Amino acid sequence: MADLVTTMRVMLGANHHKSLTKHTISDARGHRDFPPFVRLEIVRYPGHETCYLFHICEDGCIADTWHETTDDAIHQAEWEFGVRRDEWQLVETGGLDQTSGLNS
Repeated sequence: MADLVTTMRVMLGANHHKSLTKHTISDARGHRDFPPFVRLEIVRYPGHETCYLFHICEDGCIADTWHETTDDAIHQAEWEFGVRRDEWQLVETGGLDQTSGLNS
């Protein structure tokens, strides 16, 4: 199976609000909230229209939401964090980042 690739990203900053969605981690250490998110990435499998909106923490933890289109993911980020459409950076196709490495 092809690896997920990042197509767009945005860094979260002081001009964005805290997530309006409750994201939680459940693992051997218990049930807790995610640390603050610092970056969002829209990722997809090559050749697919559907995508994921990755919510990435400083420590590398990731929460995600699934979306039918990139536009749907952009709307989610706008609602959830106040990210404007013009803040997104396209990831160059010649050097697509693999999400497994989460390159900045």
